[in-house]
Amino acid sequence: MRFLKIFVIVQILFYSESSFAQKSSLPIHWHHSNSDQGYFGVNTNQAYEYISNQKLSLKPVVVAVIDGDLDTNHEDLKSNLWVYTKPNKHYPEAVNGWNFLGTSNNTHITKVGTEAFREYKRLRPKYENTKISDWKKKQDIAEFNYFLQVKKDAKIQGYLNFFPIIKLTYEAFRLTDSTIKAQNLDGSALSIKDLANLKSDATTQEYIEAARRSSFRYAETTKWNDLYAFQVQEYQTAVKRIESLDDQSNPRYTIGDNIKSLGDKYYGNAVLVDSNSFHGTFVGGLIAADRHNEIGINGIADNAKLMGIRAVPDGDEFDKDIALSIRFAVDYGANIINMSFGKYYSPNSKWVTDAIKYAMRKNVIVVQAAGNDNKNLDTINSYPIKPAKIEKTKNSYLRIGASTSEGTKASFSNYGSKEVDFFAPGEKVTSTSTFDQYKTANGTSFSAPIVSGVAALVWGVYPELKAYEVVEILKRSAAKNHVAGLQNYAVTPGIVDAYQALLIAYEYVKK
Repeated sequence: MRFLKIFVIVQILFYSESSFAQKSSLPIHWHHSNSDQGYFGVNTNQAYEYISNQKLSLKPVVVAVIDGDLDTNHEDLKSNLWVYTKPNKHYPEAVNGWNFLGTSNNTHITKVGTEAFREYKRLRPKYENTKISDWKKKQDIAEFNYFLQVKKDAKIQGYLNFFPIIKLTYEAFRLTDSTIKAQNLDGSALSIKDLANLKSDATTQEYIEAARRSSFRYAETTKWNDLYAFQVQEYQTAVKRIESLDDQSNPRYTIGDNIKSLGDKYYGNAVLVDSNSFHGTFVGGLIAADRHNEIGINGIADNAKLMGIRAVPDGDEFDKDIALSIRFAVDYGANIINMSFGKYYSPNSKWVTDAIKYAMRKNVIVVQAAGNDNKNLDTINSYPIKPAKIEKTKNSYLRIGASTSEGTKASFSNYGSKEVDFFAPGEKVTSTSTFDQYKTANGTSFSAPIVSGVAALVWGVYPELKAYEVVEILKRSAAKNHVAGLQNYAVTPGIVDAYQALLIAYEYVKK
């Protein structure tokens, strides 16, 4: 789902100790507040006052961030990283985590397609240009119907239908550019508005007019060279996509493992930073940005140690990578796993579900983002899915929706009175970005780590609690922080509350 379609609002390009440059009207730490302070945050500030007044200590809690990157050199994160120092022949140099999207020569995979597109390509050789009456076996009929659905959801037919228009548009731009060059005009100075004055023979003139009409999305002052370069790139991308329909390869396959086997699990490398992404770094900052260095932002959990696991590319994640990432996190000591990703097709979903079961059996909390398509998850399948059979008293899985500073459901957030557990801030939140930068962004991707941070804080104060008990405490804290604007959108229509969670946890351990 491409990191659940996050929406960046403003990139903070510089920071100094005396000023924090941003354009959002909200305070950068609004999500730490409570409604009495004017913002529907998670009440982190009062939680820390309580910890201080009660002279409570915090034990380290390891939080695995399964995502697209983690900038381990970031000024606001490097002091709060999980560090593994034992020799490891299977995952060499896995000091701060592991990259399941890496190759043996320390490169990594960044862009892949959606799962619907991958499934369409897999089934295309068998089912394209056939009809349901061509198939007699129940299995083939079911698979044919599945093929039609993935083709629809991948928007293949619309793309094929639209491609001739893309090609004609490109031809109009190409002939216009040739005319500009033939007349010795400067394309870097010529604007869209100036195309009205460009004259040629009647046939070419029609193409020039077509190019001008196709430029309505751009300001009239846009320079021709910039516009033409974009048009060329758009056309080349379309051509590659059409050509790729019969190409079963995927950038992910260059890793060299057997993608169909969980047994082939020792692959990847230790490179966690991806210059094309900031998502995992942003997630990590919300959980554990340094609260004492007087720079940047404050994370939720002073005691959290971040384990970076790179398994989410730009495009839909691969089930194998996710399943092994969860098991890696559990086996190497993670107490909490944050999963800010998801998709609507999962051909090997059982691998992932079994891994989640494994985590819960090993006393690990799994926190998942609900997704950003404003869909009711009670009525559709969204992956990963929680195990169908979880003992109610042992459930350590959470799915989180995004709320606003006003205490309403964020317009983009998925929801579900059965499938979404509760909410946390996810609109206009500020956190760390790669290379010592900071950004403000929207997404349930960022609600989940706020919950992971609260879980780490509570578990750090009361390490004797079990994973399922911490989860129950968080649910009860959200119930105490009930918000009318969230009614019918979650099992518990409220926002997690760190302070209330600590009070409830105290009652647990007193028993």
